[in-house]
Amino acid sequence: MSYAPEVLSAKAIIANIWRMNVIEKLRHDTARYWDRPFLKAAMAVCALASSADGDVSLSDRYRVDAILGAIERLQVHDPHEAVNIMNDYLDELRDDPQEWEAVLRGKISRYAEDFKAARTLLRIAYLVISADGPVSSAEKAEFDRICDSLSVDKGRIWGEFSTAAMVTA
Repeated sequence: MSYAPEVLSAKAIIANIWRMNVIEKLRHDTARYWDRPFLKAAMAVCALASSADGDVSLSDRYRVDAILGAIERLQVHDPHEAVNIMNDYLDELRDDPQEWEAVLRGKISRYAEDFKAARTLLRIAYLVISADGPVSSAEKAEFDRICDSLSVDKGRIWGEFSTAAMVTA
């Protein structure tokens, strides 16, 4: 008995490739839909952290772009959409700071029970507030408020991040 592999026609091969592409797109779309609240929380962190010192610098914006490209969980989203979300949050913060700070902190606090997500959001906050040089007292205070939103010990986590930053510098 000889074994002869099945030969697929070009049409069958193309159909299989198309099905695989559809499945991959479905996975991508599902991940994007599922993680949209996390994207909004991340952009809330970016908006609060970048505006903490009263000025959203170009360094802050470049850092946000770098974060969007570096964090796998955010890579499924269109970076332009993410930046637009952050810009909308910044506009709302300028127009009604008290109401929108509460709204943004609410988006962040949804991840207080998710250790990995909370840690990622705090890393984002640290990267944004340190983007334009030494961290100001206003930026440090905002980092502390983000820690409070996530129910994280701000002294411990700040020590870990600042020590790691000194080691890599």
